[in-house]
Parts: sequence; C-alpha cells; structure tokens
Amino acid sequence: MTIRAKVFLFALMAIVLMCLMGANLYLGVHHGRISRQQMMVTQEQLDSYGRLHALAWPYLNELAQVQQISGDTSLVRRKLMQQVELELERLEDSLSREERWVPGRTVDHEREEREELWAALRDWAEWTEARVSAIPPGTAVGSTVEWVLYAEFEQQVGRRISEIQSAERAELAELQRRWDLTTELGQLLAMVVPGICVVLVLVFAFAILSPMRRSLQGLASAAERIGRGDFDIRTPSSARDELGSLARAFDRMAGELRDSLEEKQRLMRAEAEASEREARRYHALLEETVRTRTAELAEANTRLRDSLQQLQEAQEQLLFADRLASMGRLAAGVGHEINNPLAFILSNLRFVHGALTELMGAPSEEDRLEMLSALSEAREGAERVRLIVQDLKTLSRPDDVALGPVDIAAVVRGSAKMARHEVRDRARLVEACDKVPAVLANAPRLGQVFLNLFINAAHAIPPGRVEENEIRVVARLSAPNRVTVEVGDTGCGIPPEHLRRVFDPFFTTKPVGVGTGLGLSVCHRIITALGGEIRVESEVGRGTRFFITLPVAEDSSEQSAA
Repeated sequence: MTIRAKVFLFALMAIVLMCLMGANLYLGVHHGRISRQQMMVTQEQLDSYGRLHALAWPYLNELAQVQQISGDTSLVRRKLMQQVELELERLEDSLSREERWVPGRTVDHEREEREELWAALRDWAEWTEARVSAIPPGTAVGSTVEWVLYAEFEQQVGRRISEIQSAERAELAELQRRWDLTTELGQLLAMVVPGICVVLVLVFAFAILSPMRRSLQGLASAAERIGRGDFDIRTPSSARDELGSLARAFDRMAGELRDSLEEKQRLMRAEAEASEREARRYHALLEETVRTRTAELAEANTRLRDSLQQLQEAQEQLLFADRLASMGRLAAGVGHEINNPLAFILSNLRFVHGALTELMGAPSEEDRLEMLSALSEAREGAERVRLIVQDLKTLSRPDDVALGPVDIAAVVRGSAKMARHEVRDRARLVEACDKVPAVLANAPRLGQVFLNLFINAAHAIPPGRVEENEIRVVARLSAPNRVTVEVGDTGCGIPPEHLRRVFDPFFTTKPVGVGTGLGLSVCHRIITALGGEIRVESEVGRGTRFFITLPVAEDSSEQSAA
C-alpha cells in the first residue's frame, strides 16, 4: 500500500470516528428531549387533575350561598361545568401533544378515563344541585349536608381522580428514572468513546510512522555508505510503497556504480594497451551512466519530499483529533450548560403563550410589563446558548498555521468557559490576564493548550472541596518582547521521577481509560511551533505550575513602546 493510500485511509478513519461521535451525541440529546417533553406533559396532567379535585368545595359553598339567598343554582352548576370543560380541554391538549411527540404512543385509554370522569362530574353536579334545591329557599345548608355531598363527590369522582393521579405519578417517576439512566449512559459514552477513538487514531498513526521511520533510517545509512565509496550495500526495505521503490532505486544505483567503478578499474589497467579513443569512449559511457543515475536520484528525492509533506499533513490531523477528543470530554457538561438556559426560555415562552391565549382584549400595563420581562429573560437565555455554541465552534474549527496578534485574556476566558464543568466541582478558577500585550500566535491552537492544562489541573484535584483549592492563571510581561502565562493549581503534584517525562508522547500517570498521555505532548508541540517555550515546576502535595512564554506581536510591542 502506498503512503498516499495510507494517509487517505487514516483521514477516512478519522472522519468515520467523528461521525460516530456526532451520531451518539445527537441520539442522546434527542432521547433526552423526548423524555423531558413527556415529563412536562405528565406534570401538566397531574396539575389539571388536582385542579379538578379542588373544584368540589368551592362549588358546594357557592351552591349553599345561592340557595340561602333564593338564587338560581343552575347558574352555579353551569359555571362549574365550564371550569371542568376548560380543564378537560387542557388535558386533551396535553394528551394530543404526548401522542404526537412519542412514537407509537396511544392515549385512547386516557381519553376514555377523561370521558368517564366528565360524566361522573356532571352526574354529581346535577345530583348535588337537586339535593340543595330541595332545601327550602332562604334556609342555610348545614355543614352536615355539605360533608354528605362532599363524601358523595369523593366516592364518585375523587377516588377516580386519585387513582388517575397515582398512575400519572408512577409514570412520572418512571420517566425520571429513564431520563437519569439515559443521562448516565450518555456521560459514560462521552468519556469512553473519545478515548477509544484517540487510541485507534494513535495506533493507526504509529502503524504508518514506524515503518516509514525505519525505511528513512535505512535510506540515510545507505546514502552515507555510498558517500564514503562503499557500494556493497543492500537496503533492508521490502515495502511496496514509495519508500520501497526509493530503496530499490538505491540498490540499483549502488550496483551500477559498483559495476561502473569496476569497469573504470579495468579501464585503468588496460589504459596502457588501449588506444586514447577507446579510453574516451569508456569515460563517456561512465559519465552517461552517472548522469542517468543522478537523474534517478533526483526523482527519488522529489518523491521523498512529497512523502514528507504528506507526513506533516497527517501530524496536523493528529493535532485536530486531539482537539476533538477534548470536545468529547466536554460534551456532557456543555449539554447540561445549554439545557439550563433552554429550560427557563421554554418556561418564559410558555408563560407568554398562556397569557396571550387567555387575553381577550388589549393587555393592561401590568400584563404587558410581565410579558416583556419574560421575553427579555428568554432572550438572555438564548444569548447564553449562542455564546456556549460559539465557544465550541472556536475549539472544533480546523485551523491553519497562520500566526497573528492574539489576546491572551480572551483565549483564557474562552478555554475556561469550556472547561467549567470539569473545574467547578473541584476548585475556583482565578484569571489575571489583562493589561498584557497581544502575542504572536494562533488563537485556536493556543486555546487547545490552555484547555488541556485546565483539564489536567482539574483532574489533579479531588472533587468536593471547591473553596480550599484553586486554579490560577496569571499573565505578565517577563521580558521586553516576551509574555509569560503561569497556570498553577493546588492539586496533588507530580513526583520528581515523572517530572522530566511529562512532555513525552503516551506518558501518563492517570488510570487506564482516563488519559492517553498525548495532552502535554501536544501542548509542547504547539507552543514550540508558535516560537515559544513551556516548562513545568511541581511539588508533591502542594501543586503544579506550568509556564508558557510567547513572543509579543510586533503591533503590540510598537504600541507598548509608544
């Protein structure tokens, strides 16, 4: 398989893994939304049944008052039935939404219960009105009669409402249990799937880079031996890619140079016996052979440069894959951050919808102010969702290597917001990065470095003692044209025997499945590529500090000098 095919296969695998992660996240959010809608509908039904149950006593009291003043009790009964019809319409609306939202859900049984409840309430209301009307006008209805009528309500209607409420509460508890189970499963997949994807990507990259490195070392050794005049070489590469073709070209060139050298030696031995013209012919033949082999070597070098360029592109994709793995670790927390503002957005919109539905004419000034306040809060919630999604897009966007002025404080704030769900249960995050000039860097890659450092610092601190621990980020001008950013924590620290290896690829002290050992290695590679340096200081039991030094952008240095 050629190097180009291997690189294309590597890119295809990375795309497939990203698609699988996206599908997993989409399905989790979809199931969570359906469960939340079911819970809302069930709670609305519980509230409606509770209001129906609470209509009995006001109806009895109003009947007694109307009977005492010799009024028309049928008006009271019709008013009750209007209230009952309103609540039943709300129940029908919630049942219709539940049937529409939940695939395969049928609510025929609930509709039958609603019709039976309507009939029972109507019969009880008519019977109660008849009993009260039988009392002589102007006579007060005694409390004993009211208790008898209310007991009849509990027998005919209240017990049935209580049974329906018990069933709805059981269904609500089951929905909450399923929602919690789905959330826990989504969190588990959000931690496990990115780790598996990163491991697969790294294994595949190692499978490509390791044979390529051995082939390049063999070719370099063969070139050195040819340069010293040793043509009895045999490159150990048997691959069927461009490097294998180059190795075989080296072997052919060495053999032909050896043959040419032997021919030249024979020519020199026979020079005294051969004519001058024969000698020139042999020399011309040798020069032609050398020119031909030199052209072949130049062509092989061109193919080698192309292969090295493809290797650099694979390394860029590895950096992007590490960034996507960081996004996978943040997915569950970001989903929770988005869910909170969405909850009160929906609540305020539902309030405005209900107010406009019940409004029969122009709203009063108080109603208008309440609706404007609710819409303003909903707009603030939507703005919070937009900022969260914008931060995610900044982290997940593939970036080029272009450098420019970057605001350290803005990058630190963006990374801190994305790592907030990892940090908030462990420590306080303190930022002091203002009043420093802009640095010459790449904002997305620099944000990836700070995000990795924040997550590592959070993992070094046990959860539960937020006020006792902190993660502090301080930026200062350490030299005329250099800015140093210090990221320190009060975690467990790094042992001295591990301190010199923290930037080595695949080295990690975390348990299996928690880390891959690439985070700090990627940070070191990014900072070095930006023209800066990163170093670490740590003491076991007292915490760790990372120092990142970057050059100041030219525009910022000129403004500071002015």
